[in-house]
Amino acid sequence: MLHTSLRLAIAVSLLSLAAACDGCSDRPGVEVERESLPVDIDLTGNTGDDDGSGGTDDGGDGDGNGNGGGNGSGDGEIVGGEGEGEGEGEGEGEGEGEGEGEGEGEPPQPELICSDETFQNGQRVPPRILLIVDRSGSMNRTATGYPGTKWEATQDTVGAVVTELNAEAAFGLMAFPATGSADLCATGNVNVPMQDNAATAIDQSLTPMTASGATPTAATLRRARTVLDGLPAVGGDRAVVLATDGGPNCNLALDANTCRCTPGTECSPTNPGTDADGNGSVRTNSAPANCIDEDAAATAARELNDAGYPVFVVGMPGIEALEDVMNRLADAGGTARAGAIRYYDASTADALSDALADAALRITTCRFDLRAPVASASDVTVRIGGQVIANNPARTSGWDLVDDDTVELFGATCTAGATAPGGVVINACR
Repeated sequence: MLHTSLRLAIAVSLLSLAAACDGCSDRPGVEVERESLPVDIDLTGNTGDDDGSGGTDDGGDGDGNGNGGGNGSGDGEIVGGEGEGEGEGEGEGEGEGEGEGEGEGEPPQPELICSDETFQNGQRVPPRILLIVDRSGSMNRTATGYPGTKWEATQDTVGAVVTELNAEAAFGLMAFPATGSADLCATGNVNVPMQDNAATAIDQSLTPMTASGATPTAATLRRARTVLDGLPAVGGDRAVVLATDGGPNCNLALDANTCRCTPGTECSPTNPGTDADGNGSVRTNSAPANCIDEDAAATAARELNDAGYPVFVVGMPGIEALEDVMNRLADAGGTARAGAIRYYDASTADALSDALADAALRITTCRFDLRAPVASASDVTVRIGGQVIANNPARTSGWDLVDDDTVELFGATCTAGATAPGGVVINACR
């Protein structure tokens, strides 16, 4: 095929010839109609080869360059208007073409649809809170900041907090290890079923209870999941408050020779079966029961939170050597606080009271379940009294998305939301 540049050159030459032949129509035997000058040129004869390649671009941005050339010569007939002529042409050319292109294209994103969800505190259904209380042998010890033993402080404080919130939430109680069992690692059972106005029932259950045994935290959290699953779907939010002074243990599948051991106990298989509190063991292989069972406990807390039941962790004196374990439980339970200590540090009796009250306040007032999940916090806007509240991942104030369908207010913002006349308005985009 005739190279495009050669075709254009011939066309231009013919146009120039026509323009130069102005008046040729006066010459005998010559007629020119400029309007009918040819656009297509037929050149017969041998043609040269033209080869070149170019780049491609797929989907995104790409660059491609290519040049081509060829040789050709021949005699041909040019037809245009009413004239005929003969011509010869020779051309030589060389060309190479290379091209590369790369690109990525992303499909168009669907447009998000945003809507307001208004939460009025007076219209909220009272939440259902399951109190899981550690009554292991170490709770019989005294501690600085506590007027008596840790167990005595727990009995008094839990009773007082439930009494204060009696009209604002339903409560249930599980103590672990289970009461009435000779097994030091007996999984906690329900002592008081979930109910409204539970203060009297919980106080009556805790008062005669004593502390003894080990700390089967993981197994008790797994049972708590079954208990909460069994509650009617219609009702307030479900949550767990875990109060403990010891690391989770009682997993006999762990290796007593290599595991991390509960502080103050022996993990060797030669353990005689009597701990510092004088608790004799009825197990023939009690030593593995003293291994810290943090993996299983964190998994159980995470499964509760994934099911929609956040786990609030309260650590009492004696837990200091296991802060990392308590932090991990708080993270897994979806309730981590700001700072290096992410669980509630109940280092004194007053701190225990404040911790339990604050955890209950967060559940009853400051956590809001959205109608459907959102992709990220950037898809959420929170307003209180018409003012936009800043997202604060540090969780010292403001709000944060604690899971994909739950917004929680923190610090002073929680208090403001609890008393705002117009409630809390959350705009969520999906």
